[in-house]
Amino acid sequence: MEENMTSAPQQAAPEQKKKKRDIRQTILRNIFPTVAWLAVALWCLIFLLLIFWAFINSLKTPINFNRDAIFFPDGELGGWKFSNYASAFSALRVTREGRDIMAPEMLLNSLLYAGGSGVVSVITACLASYILAKYSYLKWVRGLWVIVLITNYLPISSSLAANIKLLTDLGLYDSILGVIFWQCGAFGYIFLIYYATWKGVSWSYAEAAFIDGAGHFRTMLLIMWPMTRTIFGVLFIQQFITLWNDYMTPIIYLPSYPNLSYGAYQFQFSVDDVRIATPPIQIAGLLMLALPVLILFLIFRNKLMGSLTLGGLKG
Repeated sequence: MEENMTSAPQQAAPEQKKKKRDIRQTILRNIFPTVAWLAVALWCLIFLLLIFWAFINSLKTPINFNRDAIFFPDGELGGWKFSNYASAFSALRVTREGRDIMAPEMLLNSLLYAGGSGVVSVITACLASYILAKYSYLKWVRGLWVIVLITNYLPISSSLAANIKLLTDLGLYDSILGVIFWQCGAFGYIFLIYYATWKGVSWSYAEAAFIDGAGHFRTMLLIMWPMTRTIFGVLFIQQFITLWNDYMTPIIYLPSYPNLSYGAYQFQFSVDDVRIATPPIQIAGLLMLALPVLILFLIFRNKLMGSLTLGGLKG
């Protein structure tokens, strides 16, 4: 009788602990998604408010901006100045060797630099990651994987002078084609993302293609790569946006081919013309710089928001 009375509390204790653990897990499962959703919604709201604030103030006169930088343009202080965008576009220029490079030419340089370098960097990362992910049974591939990890995580801060000398010796310095060639590094965050993607693609697809007589390159190009087109597009757009906003590389490697980002960087120092050196016109110039990226997102939003779906093998 006494043994039954002492064993009952001992059996109830684990059950109570289990119930408490289940309650905590239930609370975490319910609270964490809500908190995460609220955090993302708050971040998006702040981001949209900043863009809205910039758009409203880009349509003001300098006097209106100085008196009220929060609310809508005041009709008594100049009203809505859509001409600020035309003024910003015409004033966006960079002087090189006594020649003024205007916004249309800088736009072309931006498209060539961001588009060409984006495509090349994603293609080379795709090919390199495919080899390391699918042919890791080879010893030299495993050795190359170690080198890749070292180059990705070991900080190398003294390569600027070596890169300039290399491009100069090859006759590719101050050339858009040279910078695109320089982007063929293949490694970096794009490589790591594509490597993880290839690891998730079944090798059975390639084996089936080998049985049908396809070679390694044909299997990769026609069988394996189409299943990762969504990832390819997402990485290209991310890289395009990164390069579109890059002004340091044109300053260092493309002094004769400034892009729009470099023009916008110089735009803030335009103090010669009082009508241009005002916050509303400078904000309008920055918003024009972001417009192509917005258009790119709107065109490919379905691809960006889609997910990678892999089918199964028949038979």
